[in-house]
Amino acid sequence: MRLLFNLLVDSFVISSRNFTLVYILLFSLLLFGSLVNVNQLPNLTAQWIGYGGILLLLFAAMMAGWFNMVAQACVRFLSVPRSQALQQNYVMESIKLFQSFFPGIGRFFGSFSLVYALNAMILIALGYWVRPSWLKANPLLPKAATLPIEQREAFINSLSVGQKVELGEFSLLFMLGALIYGVFWASTLLWPVYVIFYRQGGLRACFSSLTQFFRDPLRYLALILILAFLGLPLFLITGLAGPGNLFLAIALQFLNLLLQVFFAVLIFMYGFQVIGKPLPPEEEDADKPDDFSKPTP
Repeated sequence: MRLLFNLLVDSFVISSRNFTLVYILLFSLLLFGSLVNVNQLPNLTAQWIGYGGILLLLFAAMMAGWFNMVAQACVRFLSVPRSQALQQNYVMESIKLFQSFFPGIGRFFGSFSLVYALNAMILIALGYWVRPSWLKANPLLPKAATLPIEQREAFINSLSVGQKVELGEFSLLFMLGALIYGVFWASTLLWPVYVIFYRQGGLRACFSSLTQFFRDPLRYLALILILAFLGLPLFLITGLAGPGNLFLAIALQFLNLLLQVFFAVLIFMYGFQVIGKPLPPEEEDADKPDDFSKPTP
């Protein structure tokens, strides 16, 4: 329990002292928001699939660099005494994290691409499973999604029995699909840690994350519950209160970015403190500050 408390406190300190981690996520949000047209998703043509593949590779590259920055921030904080870490010029240290972005792309792009491709295939499979119900309720969904929360209930009550059944079928299948993907996400939560800290390939990193749950079930489960407790309320508030209020939507999205940084730092801190500290840089990479090797036995 004390370890989890220390992990939360240290993760908050690292997140708050390395605001440059938010800049990459903000840039990614703006970039992909301008490139992705969600209205095209129901009609997956060959052209759209190719375009989606390019976007996935671009996303994997950005996340490989970003997670390498997160890992470097954790290592810098824990590699010196706590009193010294807290007294460092954290503004300059935060800016220096950008030096880890492009090396992270070069070293971990392949593993990140593989894992994100696996995620995409699972989501597409679940999407095609839910798709028949989605198409039946399709005319109703955009209308319900754009209404303020106080008008949404009245809109649903105005529907016919058949329309309510169609929405109910979609809601049930969507929740079941979300549960299936949630189990996969939770069981492979630590894969970026294994890829960057311990130099494992993408599929092996997912398997290692799953086996870590059985090695340390209580703390791993506590970690998942913490992430769910903090993330789910914000997700629901964003979905319910965000539409129709631009200022509130922007504020909630920014808060979500801050939370994503905290989540990423937390899982790397867990890996560093529980799974095993990375070995010193390998001899051929000794001049590179963001090099990580296998954990100590």
